[in-house]
Amino acid sequence: MQLTDAEIREILLRQKQRKKLQQKRKRRRALFFLLLMLIILAIVILKPAVLISEKNEKQARKTEREASYTGPPRGTVFIDPGHGGMDSGTGDEFGRYEKEDNLKLALQLKNDLEAMGFTVGMSRTEDKQVDRTLRGQMANDAGAQLFISLHRNQADTDGMGVEAFIPKRNDNNSRLLANNILNALAKQGFEKRSIKSGTLNDPNSDYEELAVVTMPATLVEVGFVSSDMDNALFDDNLSNNAKAIANAIDQTFMTLYEPEKAAQAAEEQAYRDKLVKDILYQTMKAISGLIPAHSKETEFPG
Repeated sequence: MQLTDAEIREILLRQKQRKKLQQKRKRRRALFFLLLMLIILAIVILKPAVLISEKNEKQARKTEREASYTGPPRGTVFIDPGHGGMDSGTGDEFGRYEKEDNLKLALQLKNDLEAMGFTVGMSRTEDKQVDRTLRGQMANDAGAQLFISLHRNQADTDGMGVEAFIPKRNDNNSRLLANNILNALAKQGFEKRSIKSGTLNDPNSDYEELAVVTMPATLVEVGFVSSDMDNALFDDNLSNNAKAIANAIDQTFMTLYEPEKAAQAAEEQAYRDKLVKDILYQTMKAISGLIPAHSKETEFPG
């Protein structure tokens, strides 16, 4: 059967329309996958960027506050760099002395706390031996409101991470201080271990540093000298570790002694969290609005 010119034109027209439809579908599929990739990029890239921006803004505000602090001393914090002098502490068989690590961290921490307006007392500022019980009494005599004894740990096995001890009285304020410090160090890469009251082997006895202190107190083991990973975290990030501990002390001090500041800080943090969520929501909403709604195209009969 021979086709007429009109039938041939109709067939060619249908083929042309079908081809256009196929091209349109390909473009829509390409657009859909492109927008899908944009959504993924927004989640992967935008969120960290917002968080980094927020973190930088927070640090800038904190730095400005610390640099411009000219008010009266906020309070007294006592820092005890563990061991010293003939008492080298643990770790000398690993080629390093705990007493040296403790002092390096403590001196940096002292600078950070003083920049925040604290008066800082120390059991030692050089390599000398100080009686362990005397350290706690020195804190009492200084009228300190918080006491932090800095140490490092050791294990014959694969021990690693940060842990803390508090007095056997197991008071909530000492536990708050210890927990804030461990959380801060965990953000620097250390594994967070436990908080124990008393000593490692006896919850009914105290380490000498904590035996006589009258204020909230904790003895913090800042990583294991027997762990290469913990040593790297300690050595390569000393300044940030000290800053993290200082911020934890600042947070604890505000909670216990400056409730108005603590409430303001909590309100600012809630606002920042909400801001991040709002930015992500608006971004996702804007991107999702660009995706065309699915519709079934009319097929031309063959």
